[in-house]
Amino acid sequence: MHVAQFVRKYTASNTKSGPVARDKINSTVKWVEYAADIVKMTALLRTATFEEKYKLVEAIEIAERKKAWHYRQENFNLRKASFLLQAFMNAK
Repeated sequence: MHVAQFVRKYTASNTKSGPVARDKINSTVKWVEYAADIVKMTALLRTATFEEKYKLVEAIEIAERKKAWHYRQENFNLRKASFLLQAFMNAK
């Protein structure tokens, strides 16, 4: 993904209709998604312009907050999350 796509993903206003029940969200998979995005955004910081870096840092803060929220949920499985993240990072 490019800088603009990450910024759009994490700073866009909420356009979804209504809340979703906590038990319907797979917190393990969402945690892996946010962790992988944070790694990618951190790598993009090296080559981004100053304006892009500022926007990326804001997006990283939002992603970290969301990742922390999913970590605290009942249906979060750390063992599965670490396995999935490791598999994702090795697949590059």
